[in-house]
Order: sequence, then C-alpha cells, then structure tokens
Amino acid sequence: MKINKLILPLLSGLLVGLAYPPFSFGFLAWVAFIPLFHSISKEEKISQKALFAFIACFSSNLIILNWMGLNSGTSAVTAIISYLALSLYLTLFWMAFIVSTHFIPKKMELFLIPLSWIFFVEFLRNIGPLAGPWMNLSLTQSEYIRIIQLASIETHAISFIVISFNIMLYRYFIEKQIIFLKYFIFILGSVLFFGNYHVNHQSNRLVESSINVSIGQPSIFPDEKWNPNLRLRNLTVMDSLLEKSLEDKADIIVWPEVAVTSFLANNPYDRIRYQDKLSDTYLITGIPERKYIDGINQNFNSSIILNPDGSFDTYQKIFLVPFAEYVPFFKNSINKMNQFDDIGSFYPGSEYKTFDIKDFKASILICYDSSSPQIVRTMVDNGAEMIFIITNDSYVGEFMPYQHFQLARLRAVEQRVPIIQSANTGISGIILPSGKIVYQSKLNERIVFTTEVPIYE
Repeated sequence: MKINKLILPLLSGLLVGLAYPPFSFGFLAWVAFIPLFHSISKEEKISQKALFAFIACFSSNLIILNWMGLNSGTSAVTAIISYLALSLYLTLFWMAFIVSTHFIPKKMELFLIPLSWIFFVEFLRNIGPLAGPWMNLSLTQSEYIRIIQLASIETHAISFIVISFNIMLYRYFIEKQIIFLKYFIFILGSVLFFGNYHVNHQSNRLVESSINVSIGQPSIFPDEKWNPNLRLRNLTVMDSLLEKSLEDKADIIVWPEVAVTSFLANNPYDRIRYQDKLSDTYLITGIPERKYIDGINQNFNSSIILNPDGSFDTYQKIFLVPFAEYVPFFKNSINKMNQFDDIGSFYPGSEYKTFDIKDFKASILICYDSSSPQIVRTMVDNGAEMIFIITNDSYVGEFMPYQHFQLARLRAVEQRVPIIQSANTGISGIILPSGKIVYQSKLNERIVFTTEVPIYE
C-alpha cells in the first residue's frame, strides 16, 4: 500500500483530536470525517477500509487521551502501556463502524451512517468494564451553547447531526449536487434556531429558591496529599478554605474528590473536627471509605455529606476507572497500579442516592461518574434538583480537566439541572441548565468561590 493512501485517514484523526477540549476547535468535527469517508470510497477491500479506520481512530485517541500517559498516580511504564492499550482497544469500534458503512445503500447513507456511528462507536463502546462514554462526539461541541441544546432531546443527537453533516458536505464536494448544500444549511439553521429558543427558555425559567454554594479548590497535589510529613500543612489549608466559606455564609460547601484523606465515615473524632464548625452549613467532601461486607474489607471512593445537625451520609462512586481504581481482568494476577496502596483497589457503589439539603434534593457524582449520562439521568429521575461533581484531576496533566468540565456542561443541558463541580486543582465551576457557565476556575489555583445558585421549579 502506498503511504499517501494513509494521509487522509491520518488527517481525519488529527482533525477529530483537535476538535476535543482543551483545543476546542469544535468546528473541525463538522469536516473531520470527510478525508476518512473519501479514503474508504476509493477502496473496495473491507480490510483496507478497516485499516483506514484504525489509523484515524488511533491517531485521534493519541491526542484526546494523552492525559492517560501522564498519569502520576502510577508508574510511567504502566501509564504509557495503559494509554497505548486503551487507544488500540478503542479502534475496534471505529473499525466496526467503517466496515458497516460498506453495506449501507447510498440512498440511505444520510440516515444509516450516523445511526451506525451511534450504535458501533457510542453505544457498544460504552458497554462493559472498559466503557468509554468520555469520548462521545458531543464533547467536541461543548463550547457551542446553542448546538449542545440538542443533548436535551437525546444524548447522541449531537453526534448524529455532526456525522450527517460530514456526509452531506462530502456528497456535495464529490457530486456537486446543490441539494446536499441546501440540506446542510437547512438543518444547521434548524439546529441553531432550536438551540437559541432553548437557551432563552432556560434562562427565563421560574426560580423557586436559591442556595449559597461555596466551592473549595485546595490545589494540593497527590504526592503532597498522602505525605504524612505534610498532613498538618494540608489540614491547615483545608481549615482556611472552610473558614473562608463560612465567612461567606455558605449554605453548602463542596470540596473535591478525597479532599480529606481521613476515613471520616469510620472515624467520629476526625468527623467531629469539621462538624463542630458547621452551625447551619452542609459540607460535601470526597473521602476514602472502608466497609466490612460479606467477610471482606472493601475500599470505596466515596463522598460524605456532613449535616449541621451532626448526622452524615455517604455515596460510593459507581463508575470506576478501569486499571486505575480497579482491575477488570485478571485481578489476582495484576499488581495494583495505584502507587497509594491504601486506596488503590476499589469496589463500585450501587446506590443512586439523593440527599436532602435544606428544602431541595441533590446528588453527588465522583469523577468518572459524570461521563455517564445514564448515571446522571437516574439520579435526576430519583429527584435530584442539583448535581454536585467532585473530582481530583490532578494526576493527569492539563488536557483532562478541560474535558471533564465540559462533560459536566453537557450533563447540565441533558438533564436541565444546575451542576457544581469542585476539582482539586481545577477546573471547578458552576453551570446552569442552559449550559451557561456562571463560574470557571483556573488550573492549579487555590480558591474559594461562593455565590447563589438558583433552584428551579
């Protein structure tokens, strides 16, 4: 095979990768698949088409998932192996998608090819222990507030439109039929009209009440957080954040994933240390948690909500990160990948909890939970009127925090609830149901931000 045949799929991979945060050249997604579609249209062999899909997907994965190779929570070798292995694994779904297009009649391409993408890439990829909803194509459009309103109809609606537009533009360029350009303009205009209507509608929703929310971003890096010699310093940092939030008269304070390294649910002495300072304020924070279940000590990545009356409740993270928080295959034969042995092997939670906070209900998500539309939907269906996301994101460079925050933005639009995210080193922020960002922190800054967040009827 001539090398120049590989240039077009490689170009598609590059364009797709650059469409994702933090680059956020989302407009590239509308043309990114055209080189790939052109390369497979010139090739009759299914094996060659699969190869082109492999090249496009693998090259895009290397850009989008580069943060996996920067994972400081494990050894450099393990991080690189995980990064490359996952990037290779995910190519299977693109290959299946491209092979499926070989059998789609030309007259049905505008409808069936986007459906095939949703089924093979965004549905099948999100099943099983290696599920990856993090990379759904909708994330490329997160900066375009009118376009992402489509997510309120269906999670995959944005992906459907983006793939359809790639097909229409490609058909127009190749066949020079003006009808495809007219389709493109009409659908784009309809999407923007729909989006504009819903942005305005959500902005004018009736507000039932509001709550004063305070976000703490401690910016304590993992090697510092678990260093026993720095424990007193770290406690001092968290105390200063707490005092500032209380000065701001916060109704609820939210700290990030494992902001407190103590097993607060199991340790009443450490728990009282914080709870004694809460007269009329709720505190949400991430903690390690250990439970003795069925004769086994089980570790959980948990959150705890400390109530002003002295009671508390916990939520155990449901959607664990494979090969970071647990080993999905050959668990007994693979060493723990996390350098912090005490918290390196977790069990998943199973309860989609809501918590009563003053006169409304809220749910808490931990890190990877927020990549799953299904988890958020279930919590909203259970009554959650506001979602708190707590995450760390300090292990993995500077790409992943931007992707994570924009995922929260999509969840806010999908479920039409306010979302508050607290990340250890960033990005923390507040997002309204319209997708409007009220506040967004910078990376690696230590901040306390307090403001009123509306609760809608």
